Amino acid sequence: MREILVVGGGPSGLTAATEAALAGAEVTVVEEDKEIGRPDHCAGLVSREGLQKILGGYECVLLSRIRRVRVFSPRGRMYEITTSDEKAAVIDREKFDKELMKRAERAGVEILTGTLYDPSMNFKVIINAEGTKSRVAQSIGLEVPRSIPAAQVDVEVKNFEDDVVEIYTGGWAPGFFAWTVPRRDHLRVGLAAGRGLPKELLNKFMEKNEGFANKLVTRVLRELYGKVVVGGPIKATVKGKAVSVGDAGGFAKPTTGGGVILGCLTAKLAGVAAAGAIKGSSLSEFERRWKALYWRDFERMRLAAKIFRNMREEELERAMAEAYSGGLLDKLAGYDMDLQGSVIAKIARSRLVRYAVLPLLRSLFEE
Repeated sequence: MREILVVGGGPSGLTAATEAALAGAEVTVVEEDKEIGRPDHCAGLVSREGLQKILGGYECVLLSRIRRVRVFSPRGRMYEITTSDEKAAVIDREKFDKELMKRAERAGVEILTGTLYDPSMNFKVIINAEGTKSRVAQSIGLEVPRSIPAAQVDVEVKNFEDDVVEIYTGGWAPGFFAWTVPRRDHLRVGLAAGRGLPKELLNKFMEKNEGFANKLVTRVLRELYGKVVVGGPIKATVKGKAVSVGDAGGFAKPTTGGGVILGCLTAKLAGVAAAGAIKGSSLSEFERRWKALYWRDFERMRLAAKIFRNMREEELERAMAEAYSGGLLDKLAGYDMDLQGSVIAKIARSRLVRYAVLPLLRSLFEE
């Protein structure tokens, strides 16, 4: 009988396991892959502030420092945002995950790789950190978070810039967007889509998009496929003796799908709550605490994402032009990358709110 069983050896699972062990619990992590940190399906873009909260010193996991973000409108107009303080960074997820693994092991966590979760495993508390898979969720009766498929490729390009992230909106990625992220000496190019086949859409984007074409791809290094969680936290992150964390709990930004930082921050709370449950406290303390800290931001991000998904291209084109002319895009350089509620509230108080009315009405007819 294990006190706490963590299913999934990604960042959220390892973080929750470490916190539970530090709080005095006996913790075992089971990871189906043979090696922690591999395969790496993450673009790796995170906030430096969030990275500091998770790791403290983090130079050993850095690939690139981001100083500029370029956003392309549906018609290809480019808007560039420059940050003077390098708010974002690209990390090597394999090294990041392995660092979290070392910290978990130092805290006394047992880590079993190449091990599938089996419903016959005995535990007092289970932490579901299986990502977008649904093996644990289905066996215990937990909700599966809403996600959409994504495709990425690592490519070498002639016109390489190691400090720029690019976002492409419009029909290239229906219901979401395409991106390029610098990874030391090459680009990771990808997109997620609510409609269509991501691989086909990505091929079309790389062949036809004028903004991307000038990068001159010389070699494709590898292809990656996965899912992006876009629905926000599931309705009940605690059920009986089970708690869901990370992507399995929907703890990714509905606006961008990024979940490394918020996944780890909320997983810390889950680890403490799980250890407390072993000693007789209620596991539902996790849900109370994360909602007190992050619920408002998640709800605002969820609303913003719903509006974006339902904007027509001409509406998005006009909204981006007005945001640029009004200086709002430049002000975005100072926003919190992880807790985006405040910047969304700022936009809601600006003239841009008028572009949200029709998309919001359309969202009422979403499935």
